[in-house]
Amino acid sequence: MRTSWSFHSAGQLVFGRGALADLGRWAARRKWQRAFLVTDRMLADAGLVERVLAPLKEAGISVDVFDGGEPEPAIDTAQTAIDQARKVGPDCVVGLGGGSNMDLAKIVSTALAHGGTPASYFGFDQIPGPVVPLICLPTTSGTGSEVSHAAVLTDAKNHIKVSTLSQYLRPTLALVDPALTDGCPKQVTADSGIDALTHAVEAYIATDFDVLDVPTGQPAA
Repeated sequence: MRTSWSFHSAGQLVFGRGALADLGRWAARRKWQRAFLVTDRMLADAGLVERVLAPLKEAGISVDVFDGGEPEPAIDTAQTAIDQARKVGPDCVVGLGGGSNMDLAKIVSTALAHGGTPASYFGFDQIPGPVVPLICLPTTSGTGSEVSHAAVLTDAKNHIKVSTLSQYLRPTLALVDPALTDGCPKQVTADSGIDALTHAVEAYIATDFDVLDVPTGQPAA
């Protein structure tokens, strides 16, 4: 019977309406100078990308944008984002959107730090060390990817989802500004709530595992 437990989250969690205005300050404190923003065209058209770029640029941080994110991102989409990021050479990656965009940003951060392709890190504990610092800004209210240790992609060829799970995937900074969800479609908000409920039920009924079975060198999930 387990007699102890451990808890992990993002390195820093900033929450509050209007918190986005301080994004540049938090990034500048960490001496970051060039960011790579992972998002999607819909959020760009809705003006959310510009709202994120403004505080970063005010802090003197240059930003390159990848807006090719998609729901349940494909492995090929992740590789395209990685290739673009490698040309830029950022010192931090920003994930803006729902869980799909934030997961995509996590994979980009991993490949920038350790090379390889997305498939190099599928499974548990396959990331050998820290990834490029990651900032996550959720625009929905339910996925929790801004604090989780998982990133999920879609293997379109085999019609399955594939996961990368590692404590190194937890963002350095999770900035949660409820104002970013104000324009979220009602259906997406409802789906996000069901997603959060499903994960809560899953956590309650999941079979426990022995922390001693986790490979050495990395803490248990």
